[in-house]
Amino acid sequence: MKSIKQIIKMYTPKKIWFLMLMAKSILLPNGAKSLKQINFLKNHDAVIVLGNGPSLKNDLENIVKTVDDHDFVCVNNFCSSPYYEVLKPNKYVFLDGYFFSKDAHPDWIKQRELTFTIINEKTNWKMQIFVPMGADVSILKEFIKNENVEIIKFKVLTYVNHDMSKLVRYYNTGYFGPYQCNVLLYAIYLAIWAKHKKIEIYGADLSFHNDVQVDQLNNQVQIKFRHFNSEDHVEQLMKNPQKIEPFSMYELMQTTADTFKSHDILNFYGQSKNIQILNGSSFSLIDAYKRKQP
Repeated sequence: MKSIKQIIKMYTPKKIWFLMLMAKSILLPNGAKSLKQINFLKNHDAVIVLGNGPSLKNDLENIVKTVDDHDFVCVNNFCSSPYYEVLKPNKYVFLDGYFFSKDAHPDWIKQRELTFTIINEKTNWKMQIFVPMGADVSILKEFIKNENVEIIKFKVLTYVNHDMSKLVRYYNTGYFGPYQCNVLLYAIYLAIWAKHKKIEIYGADLSFHNDVQVDQLNNQVQIKFRHFNSEDHVEQLMKNPQKIEPFSMYELMQTTADTFKSHDILNFYGQSKNIQILNGSSFSLIDAYKRKQP
């Protein structure tokens, strides 16, 4: 059953909906900050952004060698890896709704509670957690009471335009960013806003669309989930956070296209700031960034 918000969005012209969201975010920030208002933790000019793609397993030993001269940004359930306490990331990003939605599926609730508990117990260094402005941070704070950890809601609306110069002007306000469809995107975007001069990304396989199949009897879209720190498993692809509504193949491919488009945008935006973004992943389908040479 669709919520009132979803119904209103369906029947509201896109431009009007966008203006309504923008007005709401400015007038009713609900504790969220524009990117200009955030004092980012930063110890080094160079930063490594860690996605959780399966290729990260092959790259972690080399990444560890850079720990003395890089900051680190991680996402989702990275803290379950023993490398969490080795790399000591000072920025942690959550974007998926199941991390902070009261009506999330029980599987997601169990997983996020484990993640938040690990962060609370093992983080003995200063770290900032970033979540989108609609997040219910009380869910995080129920488990994360560690004084080393600061939870920040960022007040950013999606804005995409083929006119890159216009896009840069919007992004420079601190209120706009690329599609919010993949957490790695915002890990990179926040690293840009933290004014790191060099950004390297790992675990950026972005190959999930290759791990999809359609059941030939019932048309279910099924996916093999593959992450560097968990066993592979196949299940029907359901929308977060409730796992009630299934994904269609069209919706999956549209999200995939939006994700790749957003990486192109971030590469352009980084260049506008004289920031170098390199893809160091041993395997990745992202072609937006230059590859790090061995």
